[in-house]
Amino acid sequence: MTKLQRMTAIGILAAISMILYFFKVPLPFFPLFLTLDVSDIPALIGAITMGPIAGVMVQLLKNILEYLSHGSYVGLPINQIANFLSGALIVGLIGGFYHYQKKLNWKSFALSITVFLTAMFFLNYYFILPTIMNLLGLNMEQYLTSFTEANPYVTDFRTAVLLVIIPYNLIKILFVYAVGLPFSFKLQRILQKRRLIA
Repeated sequence: MTKLQRMTAIGILAAISMILYFFKVPLPFFPLFLTLDVSDIPALIGAITMGPIAGVMVQLLKNILEYLSHGSYVGLPINQIANFLSGALIVGLIGGFYHYQKKLNWKSFALSITVFLTAMFFLNYYFILPTIMNLLGLNMEQYLTSFTEANPYVTDFRTAVLLVIIPYNLIKILFVYAVGLPFSFKLQRILQKRRLIA
């Protein structure tokens, strides 16, 4: 694949990803602002077929385009930054393991999921959620209301992240891998056959 073909493929995947980002499904037992979508799938395809950097680039372009098109409900692009960080970790980790090992096994999945969830805990606890709370002008009690309504076991900010954000992210990464990896591997095999024929 030439550099131009690679850049074109990344651009196309980013455009598809941005379109898919509009189709969000709310999850039961979670706050309304935590939704599930398939916009990470094109980035996962890029990570498997072209390498982890390509997958991360798809995520970056998707979120830049999304912010330029629709802005952010809190003014600054914190939701796009959060989506980029989350998506980049999801596709970058598994894409990196695949291209380094030339295969995936249960250790690859276990390590990818563990690193992702750990990173998302710290990112949400120290950066993402506090920034959103401040930009919305809410105090901690007001901000925790949506979390306690979704999960009565939430008693403070730490339990909000542990009992709501982390389970949501676990569902998200499992969903992306379950739906996206079979399709990505199938496309990878097709591209490999085309290269052999060419």
